[in-house]
Amino acid sequence: INVVEDCILSEIAKLNRKKILLVTTESMLKTKAYQKLIELLEDGGMEHFIICSKQHVPGGTLMKDIKKVLLFKPDLIISCGGGSPIDAAKILSIVIEKGIEKEEDLYPYSDNVKEKPLALNDCIPHIAIPTTLSASEFTSIAGVTHSKDHLKYKFSHLSLTPKFVFLDPVFTMETPDWLWISTGMRAVDHAVETLYSPAPNPVNISLALQALKNLYINLPLCKEDKSNMQYRLNCQIGAWLSLFSVVNIKLGLSHSIGHQLGALYGIPHGMTSAIMLPHVMEFLLPRTFEALAQIPKVLGQNDKNASTKENAEMAPGLIKALIQQL
Repeated sequence: INVVEDCILSEIAKLNRKKILLVTTESMLKTKAYQKLIELLEDGGMEHFIICSKQHVPGGTLMKDIKKVLLFKPDLIISCGGGSPIDAAKILSIVIEKGIEKEEDLYPYSDNVKEKPLALNDCIPHIAIPTTLSASEFTSIAGVTHSKDHLKYKFSHLSLTPKFVFLDPVFTMETPDWLWISTGMRAVDHAVETLYSPAPNPVNISLALQALKNLYINLPLCKEDKSNMQYRLNCQIGAWLSLFSVVNIKLGLSHSIGHQLGALYGIPHGMTSAIMLPHVMEFLLPRTFEALAQIPKVLGQNDKNASTKENAEMAPGLIKALIQQL
């Protein structure tokens, strides 16, 4: 709690940076925590240039002021907001290193097109201050929505992972309730799809189970007591654990559907998770029952006298009940 105010200037000093590209949203500009961040940076003698992103990172919006950004020559990026500004910051690190000035020149580096290899040798350091539970700050992946075909284009490189992440519940206090809760369900989605990943490993599975337990307990508590920063920090830690190392796993059908639904119809990713996840769990149950049987157990809802498959059949209902409760 208050870790940004206490520590961010010292971390920037260690990096020896002075020209900061701030990537955020229009709504964040009005919050007390963001305004305090600006004061801290100005008092520390930092220059800054602000770019505002939008939901699903529209390519046209992202590249709107790119010539001004390139002239500014930032040596540090700070993203502040949910998954969209954090993803936008990752993409901007590509754009700045490659000197890209037009949106259409970005997509050849995407995983979708693969016309050019995404070799990044001198990425600008990125500090992320998340205000939601999407956990984008812990991945080396980012997405951009093409302004013409409205499809989501994926970019991935280990150098896109933020160098520092500040989990500070102070910055979440003005996050709209619907956004906090829905991105919490996105984190639940991360955890569930980790359990039946086609490339499972014991580290990620253990962390995903702990994430589920954490979020199952603390998301309803956040709804009951919106001002309790410890509950909010517990959820932030749960989101981190849910997506601890996406390079080691492959997420599943709920995520794949959600990315395209979100980009095509403007549906927030947390909402797509709330809509799709219980149905995907039921659909995959015949192939994933051993993995799903772990969910009732970690949540303390399992039947010790039931079979593995019978316990697994409880899992979609438990997740659906959580969604309805929230």
